[in-house]
Amino acid sequence: MKLKRIRSSLELIDFWSIPHFLFGSVTALLASAYALPAGTMFLTTLFLAILWELFEYRNHIVESFRNRVTDVLYPLIAFPVTYLYAQNIATDQHRRISLLAIVSIIFFYINYMAWKARFADDKDFMN
Repeated sequence: MKLKRIRSSLELIDFWSIPHFLFGSVTALLASAYALPAGTMFLTTLFLAILWELFEYRNHIVESFRNRVTDVLYPLIAFPVTYLYAQNIATDQHRRISLLAIVSIIFFYINYMAWKARFADDKDFMN
């Protein structure tokens, strides 16, 4: 019974949760750094997150339904947290742009490494 509970919680969080979360941070920093409307960028984040999950589904990337839902929720959680941080702490536009650059680099690097592991059929990564 305990193992089942652990497994179901693992469906909600996996390595791919990190880039999904970072995607929300990137879009929030983009909005903050360039004074884009936060509401519009939040909805854009939602739209792109759903579109990505549909892409994965169409390309037969196997995930549980619960994992797909959380993959959409993570960027939506990251967006307001990051946006508020950027607005309140990083008040200088240059700092916001620097944060955007740093988080974007981390986002793309983690995605690159994750996709590389997936295509290499890395068993340690996939488990």
